[in-house]
Amino acid sequence: MSLVGKKGVDISSLNGNVSVEAIKKAGYDFVMIRCGYGSDLKMQDDTQFENNVRKCEAAGVPWGAYLYSYALSTADAQSEVKHVLRLLKGKRPTLPVAIDMEDGDGYKAKHGGMTYSNINNVCKIFVEGVRAAGYYPMIYTGLEEINNYISSEVLNSCDLWFAQWWKVPQYYGNNMGMWQYGGEQNFIDSPSIPGVGVIDQDKCYKDYPTIIKNGGYNGWKKSDKVLDSTGYRYKDRGTGVLALKEMLILAKRLGITTQGMDENGIFGDGTQIAVNQVLKKGGYEQNGIAGDNFIKYLVCRPLILTD
Repeated sequence: MSLVGKKGVDISSLNGNVSVEAIKKAGYDFVMIRCGYGSDLKMQDDTQFENNVRKCEAAGVPWGAYLYSYALSTADAQSEVKHVLRLLKGKRPTLPVAIDMEDGDGYKAKHGGMTYSNINNVCKIFVEGVRAAGYYPMIYTGLEEINNYISSEVLNSCDLWFAQWWKVPQYYGNNMGMWQYGGEQNFIDSPSIPGVGVIDQDKCYKDYPTIIKNGGYNGWKKSDKVLDSTGYRYKDRGTGVLALKEMLILAKRLGITTQGMDENGIFGDGTQIAVNQVLKKGGYEQNGIAGDNFIKYLVCRPLILTD
């Protein structure tokens, strides 16, 4: 499933122990997660980051990360790059890695950081540092920063996550990747999600999972072939899962797989192993996901799978 035109949310520890399943059930298809704020200090890690990543991956929801910037100097900006890279080590987000350049609490303005030279420099250092480490960078900001604090060269060096709580975005650049269209104020949807509460909401303009995986960003290898990024996965239930398992039981009888499983509508450990055995035979990433492409591959290519 492409994320183009899809809605998502961005979350942090300020949302508490948020339910990603409730977000998914409400029709939101991706999540941007705050990993921390400011310089590379463990006390400035977002306390819910690891938990939020685990919940997104368990629910099969694509996620990206952002760091709230407090940088007042080149040294601060370099430390913020180290901060986000430390927290992303060993993880493979399928959405961009963003620097949040808002000044919501007025810290930068109070300490002389809201200048063209500083804001532009912080953005440049973050984008270059994150990209050099193999990640897909993004800048989160609004019209004030675009018009007064960031050069066109830096702004156009990566995709933009544009913040404007309004009916339509007033930014039209080709690098528009996401638009945060609502939070406490929301002119398009309700500002809250049942079971979650008030939450920032976004719209996506690019199919980031495909771009990032195919481009080899964020820890993905260009050689990795992903058959499906959405579909049935671990802990799913229902008649669709039962039908999938019946196909996998038949695949075992044909010698395509070796893993047995119970005949019920629960996607458990055995089902995941069997799905990955099929993916391995096809040379695909063993991500445990059985979507439309997996079903077609399993049904239409028995001879290839049994070779």
